[in-house]
Amino acid sequence: MHPDEFDHPDLRDRSWTKRAERRARREARRARRRQVAVWGQPKRRSHRVRWLAVGAVVVTVASVGIYYVERNAEEDTRPGSRADLPSINPVDLDQPFASTPARNWADGAAGIVPPDPVAVGDFSAEQVGEATETMKRILVASRLDTRMLSEGDTDAFVSLFAPNQRQWVREQFSTPRWPAALATRLAPGFRLLPSGPKVRGSMRVEAGERPGELRVRTSYAFAYAFHTDDPSAVHAPLDIVALYRARLSFVWRDGDLWRRGDRGFAFDGGQGFSYSIACEQAEKGMLAPAYSGRAQLGLPSGRRPPEYFDPANPIPDEDSC
Repeated sequence: MHPDEFDHPDLRDRSWTKRAERRARREARRARRRQVAVWGQPKRRSHRVRWLAVGAVVVTVASVGIYYVERNAEEDTRPGSRADLPSINPVDLDQPFASTPARNWADGAAGIVPPDPVAVGDFSAEQVGEATETMKRILVASRLDTRMLSEGDTDAFVSLFAPNQRQWVREQFSTPRWPAALATRLAPGFRLLPSGPKVRGSMRVEAGERPGELRVRTSYAFAYAFHTDDPSAVHAPLDIVALYRARLSFVWRDGDLWRRGDRGFAFDGGQGFSYSIACEQAEKGMLAPAYSGRAQLGLPSGRRPPEYFDPANPIPDEDSC
């Protein structure tokens, strides 16, 4: 008679079982990718758990997760609510955003619309307009300019900051990991489809903390559709569409109280979040489509794609890469 593999002495040890369950939960959390893995999709690989008994429980949860995500998607009628699920219809590379939450977004720079300029604090409406137009140029240079995306050419972007800020900005791009919070860079070997990125978001202006300061806050989502040489390998719309959301703050300084080299924009921090991406490239700060990365199944988060895409929502605190 073969020994009962589920009657191992360790499994009767309650303290060991609790430790094993905690380890399994940690492994499952690591496995849940930012793009919320596509449940049951053939090319996605599940995450293995080391201990057989606990592993059996996790596999059961994963199978329930397939039903859970499918059911949520069926109940969600927002555009793109099923964008992370396999489709019987092939993804149209001529209209890559058609089945995603970004389908009605503006194309490229047209999605960055500065607010109507009005006087704020020490600044006239004309000065505010100058600041917000410069802010738009910064966003275009950092997230949409093909030289930045494909070549990592930062010259145009750096030139839009105050002279005394430029050295600091350049230094951020000299580190081994690309500073995704400042600018988007496509991973080597990848290119976007001719449709170009889609953009949605907002910009607001408020008085700064000191005289001669204007704070500009931006919250934008950028959707990028990637080329693939093998469309038949694309099973879900979000396999080729990656999202980057940036909620950032900048300070514009002007006036006689400031030295000439300090006049202009300075980066003031913020948050970023990528979704439906290849984790291996994300670890390097680069952007690549989900189809190119090693996928792992994890526990469902309960969120659907439209929630991740909406720039009005808080930046998610998930990080499963």
